[in-house]
Amino acid sequence: MVLITAILAVLVIFAAYQATISPVTGSEERGVRNGSKVQVDYIGMLAPEYGSLVFDTSIYDVAADNITYPKVATFKLRDRNQYKPLMVHVGEASEGGYTKVVDGFSEGLVGMKPGETRTIVVSPEKGYGNGDPSLIKTLPLVENVKMRETYSTKQFGAYFNAEPYVGEVVEHPLYHWPIVVENLFENYVIVRNEPETGKEYSTEGWNIRVLDVDSTADGGNGTITIKHLITKEDEFRTTGTGYIKGIERTFILTDVNETAGTYTIDYNEVTRGRTLVFWVKLISIDVY
Repeated sequence: MVLITAILAVLVIFAAYQATISPVTGSEERGVRNGSKVQVDYIGMLAPEYGSLVFDTSIYDVAADNITYPKVATFKLRDRNQYKPLMVHVGEASEGGYTKVVDGFSEGLVGMKPGETRTIVVSPEKGYGNGDPSLIKTLPLVENVKMRETYSTKQFGAYFNAEPYVGEVVEHPLYHWPIVVENLFENYVIVRNEPETGKEYSTEGWNIRVLDVDSTADGGNGTITIKHLITKEDEFRTTGTGYIKGIERTFILTDVNETAGTYTIDYNEVTRGRTLVFWVKLISIDVY
């Protein structure tokens, strides 16, 4: 039932595009087989349970149209001349400009004839794999941030491009609210976060709101309570950067669970660990 639903959803989404395609003449009677070298146009999407968002395509008009074909947050529009049919060596290694594609895509091409369109559903096992679970983080929508933070002198210079002095006001590198240098020592600096209660600030991915500032909490060190302003509508449409395993990487927001009070970010490629749906049109069989 899930497979049928996915196929029907994709056929509805691409009905308008298919209506604009002129049929290819001179189609071979034989279809694609393993070892064939073919050219295809395609639109790659996440499965309907992830919003049917486009992550890649060979068609410029699809790539440029974000209304009819909404995209994942990591989608990047290329120059028009870079959009052209994909040359595929079906079931084989790349050769002579023809590329090897994931097994599910390749297997779905078998039997197609020029001019034919097909919807191919690809599981993670037949696609890009399940990804690294250690690169997926579930975090609270409402969290506490320390009012006072400590930076080494070297870190302070790297983050704020300035020499620290007591009373200096700089901007927090993540939350972009003001912070004040409170104490200065030989090798480290203590700063005090000073956001306004009720005010919204931008992070690297979305806005947060300051719910409370309690200078007496945490044994007098102070605590700031913030809420991440994200909803289900932002899933797969919002991205940001963060540090994981000591490396700065791009993540994508994959889940917002307001009932549980959590959100999930994934540093894996968006195609990993998810069922994918490809709409494909076979342009030609160059080598049968």
